[in-house]
Amino acid sequence: MVGFVHARQVRARPSVLVAGVVGLMCFGITGQSRAAAARSGFAGYGQSFRRVDLPPASGGSFFTVGDVMPDGRILSTTGDGVYLETGVGTGAFELVSTLDTGLFGGAPDPAFVRLSPNGSKVALGGGFGKPLAVFDTAELGSAATPTLIAGSNTDVFNVNHFEAEWLDNNQLALTAGVFGSPAFVSLLDVTSDTLAPINPIIISNINGASGGITFDTDGRLYTGNGFGSGAPGSDTGWLKVFEPSDWTTTSPADFETDGVFLGDILSAGSLSMDTSGNLFVGGGDFSEGETGYLGVVSALAIDDALTGVGSVDINDPKDLLRVDPLGTGLGFFGSSFNPVTGELFVTDGATWWATVPTPGPAAALAVSALSMFWRRQRAA
Repeated sequence: MVGFVHARQVRARPSVLVAGVVGLMCFGITGQSRAAAARSGFAGYGQSFRRVDLPPASGGSFFTVGDVMPDGRILSTTGDGVYLETGVGTGAFELVSTLDTGLFGGAPDPAFVRLSPNGSKVALGGGFGKPLAVFDTAELGSAATPTLIAGSNTDVFNVNHFEAEWLDNNQLALTAGVFGSPAFVSLLDVTSDTLAPINPIIISNINGASGGITFDTDGRLYTGNGFGSGAPGSDTGWLKVFEPSDWTTTSPADFETDGVFLGDILSAGSLSMDTSGNLFVGGGDFSEGETGYLGVVSALAIDDALTGVGSVDINDPKDLLRVDPLGTGLGFFGSSFNPVTGELFVTDGATWWATVPTPGPAAALAVSALSMFWRRQRAA
């Protein structure tokens, strides 16, 4: 099973604050001001959209995937082509590199493309039954002189993968599973021997298929059950949060018994976060009628779950915002976040919709005044 487009949270990379997203960036502030900024960013998504068309699926691929470069441009791949946006926000793409399909045993049908936190490495999941490739971003060419991504400049790992997120610049967390067995999360050391990769399981016993994965700025790991097996235990869309102390490379956490239950949201797919700690959840759960939107979970609701106040109430708009650029209720979305522009991308294959929360000063002040009231109301 191939993963949906998922954009990584940028932890170590500095962000550029641009006009119109003042309420979104929260570096250097704490306490109630941070809570107000998180709430204002959360409430503003989906008010307007800008459409971006990535290169369409081609070259034997069913999917187009993308991620955001350190300078805010989108990097995309499909088939044997690697494409780069010509400038921040242009929505125009040029072929900058070609993949040696022999690395994958044929043209990849990409599950994901992920840039490391400092932007120095690219991880490309080849898709179902294909390996994962890691290469330096310095190997990317230009439209005038495209390069070949081949065995001489690429490390290829034969490891199971559905979704991925970098823990740091050398360790890549992977969600994966074997049909009929519980899914898991592993942690691949991309500097290890490709013939004997270091890839221990860090979250075990997910009662179904793998879902998305992301980390917050405190190193907490978020993942979920992408499709319940029907056996007793977690079900489709169950999301859990694991503290860094919950797992080690020699002692994995058990998904069913460990971690903090965050909520039951869609199919726990395409997990990513903005710089305020709001969580984006993609996918869909047709068995429960949960489809047609991208879920935005408030940073304050996450804080409440972590402190024991209660899990996310998906029927409470203060906890979960539903974003639907199609307006039809029929979408099956992924997500990406651009920390340079402050844009959330709601993704649907090669079509992305950018939305930016833009509350005015009065709205930000109102949010600040009401944030503590909302928290007390949840605790009551």
